[in-house]
Amino acid sequence: MFPKLALLAFVLPHFLRALPDSCLGDADSCPSKEDSSMLQLHRDAKTQKVLTPSSSPEDRFNLEGKSVYLIMTDRFNRFGGYSANDTAACTDLNDWCNGTFAGIREQLPYIKGMGFDCIWVTPVVENPSVDDAPPPAHDEGASGYGYHGYWAQNYYKTDPHFGSNDELKELVKAVHDIGMCFVLDIVMNHMGPIHPWEPLSVEKKIPFDKPEYYHQVDRGDASWDEYTAKYGSWPNPAQSMGPGTLCKLEINSTTGQPDYTNGGNYCNNYANSPPYDNTTYLGEDAPGPPDLKYCGAGNFDCPGYNQTMVWEGWFFDLGDLNHSHPFVVKKQLEWIEWVKTQFDIDAIRLDTAPYVPWTFLAKLQEAAHPVQIHGEVTTTNISFHASFQKYPTSDGGFKVLAGMENFPPFYMATPGYCGDPNQPSSPVAMWDLRKLGHTMTEQIEGPYVTVDGLMNFVDNQDYTPVASTCGSDESRIKNSLTWVFFCYGIPTVTWGTEQGNTVYRNSLWQYGWDTTTWQYQFIKTLNSIRKKADVRFMKTEVVHATADTLTFKRSAPGKEVWVYTNSLSTTARSGKVTYALAPPLPRRSTGAWWNPAKNLPGHKKCYWVDAFTGRRAEITSCGKLVAPNKDPLVLVLSKSKCPSKR
Repeated sequence: MFPKLALLAFVLPHFLRALPDSCLGDADSCPSKEDSSMLQLHRDAKTQKVLTPSSSPEDRFNLEGKSVYLIMTDRFNRFGGYSANDTAACTDLNDWCNGTFAGIREQLPYIKGMGFDCIWVTPVVENPSVDDAPPPAHDEGASGYGYHGYWAQNYYKTDPHFGSNDELKELVKAVHDIGMCFVLDIVMNHMGPIHPWEPLSVEKKIPFDKPEYYHQVDRGDASWDEYTAKYGSWPNPAQSMGPGTLCKLEINSTTGQPDYTNGGNYCNNYANSPPYDNTTYLGEDAPGPPDLKYCGAGNFDCPGYNQTMVWEGWFFDLGDLNHSHPFVVKKQLEWIEWVKTQFDIDAIRLDTAPYVPWTFLAKLQEAAHPVQIHGEVTTTNISFHASFQKYPTSDGGFKVLAGMENFPPFYMATPGYCGDPNQPSSPVAMWDLRKLGHTMTEQIEGPYVTVDGLMNFVDNQDYTPVASTCGSDESRIKNSLTWVFFCYGIPTVTWGTEQGNTVYRNSLWQYGWDTTTWQYQFIKTLNSIRKKADVRFMKTEVVHATADTLTFKRSAPGKEVWVYTNSLSTTARSGKVTYALAPPLPRRSTGAWWNPAKNLPGHKKCYWVDAFTGRRAEITSCGKLVAPNKDPLVLVLSKSKCPSKR
């Protein structure tokens, strides 16, 4: 929804103290305050779970094993909309660009041509329009426009900028007709901006049109209008954006004014507040440990962390729904059943999942069945992340969501491959792929129901495009995307990646649907190799990592695929790249693996080849792999079965 501030920590003492007595108005449904099983990574789990045959990727409602193309409707294609004949680029972050459902439908062959199995479409519900807001609203900047879809105004109506309910149905049908699946983005944590003026008043929010449906942290004696009015450059209830997600805003007992320093730990260090500067927000005086650039949900080792504030605080002026209110729970569960049947969707992506109680999310997934929900859980904390698949309790725990966006390795991948300085893990992961490899191993050995349900990415609608992060360096972009497609989980690519887009939330139409770019063709190749090699449900093992190389393999009985990636610039160093460990060759009769260091130059008819180029792998006498350049390698055997004798 916003550029996310993410998360670390493998201990949760503050969390255990902060759980409320009631989560959904039913204390029995809440996680136990005494439960601390989430604290462990369960390293005794030596093998990751592999999907059973009964849950095959051909199952319509199973997102696991599939690849996904992310679309923000407003930025994809203007066909049939308010600006249908305008082909100029649109990058406005506070106004509509007027992409449509019809525009997506028109370009489904363009997406299918890259080999994707599914499209993920950002939220479709009606968002508020502030065109008619009175002058004070505009003078104060109002709240912008909900072109992205994440500011719900009316649950039961699609936004007219995108198209009608019937046009959305037509899009979903067209997606199915072309042999793809449809992933719908939804928001349960909050509604759109709430302010006293007419277009943004609580009465306009359908179905949650009363103040009682919203959290009201520190409202005190203020009227609802006073509570939701602007407070300087921030609305009064803002308690959750940025480091403010950590703790409750303190009030100076002498002056009665907000203490934005929170006693000097700056955990509510909002922009434009008196103590705000780069040092206290992202620098050495920022809250949290030195290996974390900034704190957020799940960072239990940050000073003042308060899980209740994570649930009850507002994102800026977005009305934060109260999931202890029976009406809120009832209506959202009814809506999820309505939307899955009304629009015939195949899967759901859930925005801002860690800001909603686990117990409600479990009910939501149950109501959505058989449709899988994959939550946006912005955290580097492996145990916290995994708890959104299954929440651990002393009696075995309970299932929550089918899967999540895979933020823990994402926060390591863009600093590791591209030198991204802006992720929470950047202080330790900058130009160091060992950190990504370590995070992968933690997930493989960790407490997940299945890592196959994790959506991998190197950018999305909330982050800088990977082409920009990587400085448009071809090799680094290729290596990072290869990690996305061959790591365990669900590869996810953002619109515009295939055109080399470098602009945040840029429109796509100005590129002319060019299918000849190297990025389009590379993504097409990645999808093709991934399917032909059938790596989707293979086990994953990190084989070797250095600061600038990462080698991992996917394996199933009698079959292996080796993936070699690096962070070296296309132009930084010329010549070949040497990886420490080459793959062995198998002996069919015994199942033993052949050692290339002892059996050179390899069997004449059975050897490793690079799936990208078809070239035979160069393996040295000491068992190292030599790559011809900085591009990634995906090694497969030249034959599906190798002979037992050389």
